[in-house]
Amino acid sequence: MLAVQPRRVFNADQLSASFGGAGGGIGLVAVGSHMDPKGVWSDVFLYLAPVVAIAFTVVMSWIFAKLEQREIRNQNEKAISTVQSEINDPDTSPERKEELRAMLKALRDERIAYRL
Repeated sequence: MLAVQPRRVFNADQLSASFGGAGGGIGLVAVGSHMDPKGVWSDVFLYLAPVVAIAFTVVMSWIFAKLEQREIRNQNEKAISTVQSEINDPDTSPERKEELRAMLKALRDERIAYRL
């Protein structure tokens, strides 16, 4: 049966997204610094840099969360199919089939509870 993993304090995915956002912001500042200092575009790039950094971090964190959710859903589906195949096996004892049916119910309840 799958167990929900608690959120880690140190999350490498979020750290990667943060570094990517910071790098994008620094890149915009660098582009803006090479433009005409009296022009409006250098200011646009300067003020746009933090927005791009935050937006990139949010988007990448969302993508990583969706990928993690997809992995959990795939593991749940694989566990359900494994339990079902063992239930359908004629060599499985009736006592074991009852245990497997309880596992199957728990896996299905988990799918519903966590919206997998």
